[in-house]
Amino acid sequence: MTAVKKAEVIGSLNDFEEIKLSDKMFSKFAELMYNLAGVDLPLTPKNHALIRNRIVKLLRRHSLKSYEEYWDILEKGSPETVSEFISALTTNMTSFYRESNHFDFLLSVLPDMGKKFGSDLRLWCAAASTGQEPYTIAMTACEALGESPSSKVRILATDIDMQVLKKASVGTYEEREMQGLPPAQRQKYFEKVKSDGEEYWRAKDRIHDMIRFAPFNLMNPKYEFQHKFHVIFCRNVLIYFDEPTTKRVIENLVTCLAPGGYLILGHSESGNVKHPDLKPLSRAVYQKI
Repeated sequence: MTAVKKAEVIGSLNDFEEIKLSDKMFSKFAELMYNLAGVDLPLTPKNHALIRNRIVKLLRRHSLKSYEEYWDILEKGSPETVSEFISALTTNMTSFYRESNHFDFLLSVLPDMGKKFGSDLRLWCAAASTGQEPYTIAMTACEALGESPSSKVRILATDIDMQVLKKASVGTYEEREMQGLPPAQRQKYFEKVKSDGEEYWRAKDRIHDMIRFAPFNLMNPKYEFQHKFHVIFCRNVLIYFDEPTTKRVIENLVTCLAPGGYLILGHSESGNVKHPDLKPLSRAVYQKI
């Protein structure tokens, strides 16, 4: 790239970054995000910068000159635009074996759960993001129940963000995205593939086929599933909700959890749970009584 062209690109980026986000427009975007995904974004300098910096990328993508222009598009409510908006404002931080004590716990209880609940164990990962968490759950099930647990364990992996869910369903990761996965598990459950001259890691069928990926919004008034779940992972989601939303989501999660089953939240969320049907077992791990 020539110096002139490089300067032109930098100049164009700065032009977008200088577009002002008024408090009025911030409130509109924040209210919409709350209504769509339950994410609570009060007007603070940090949240103002977050919305500005993330939506400015959408202005650039659509060659728009103001946040008001993007709002006009968003108001039309096309599924693609709404999905893009949610994806832009959703924080997707994940890795394999994140908060690893939860998977140590799962490894220890799955064998007895198989005896207690029968051969059909149902687990739900309610915030799948790009897939590292549900694949870690599948690997843990394999380690706990033997080489062929697919007939014993069914895993539902959901997320509101369709873009990250699509990536999760493919199960292909760059080297940097394999962070947290020990070499033994990497070799056992993933395989190297090439695409466009680049090398990637792809989940093998043995764990990929254990998981069903589907969109789901935790803001739904009721969670309607055919069967109860024996384990629900809903980690690092409640931190983005206000108290009434957190209480409603916990109530819905408990409703679709089987008696004796486990609810696993993120470490920073353990203080958010006060429910008469949940007994705390360890850090952010609860059992339905």
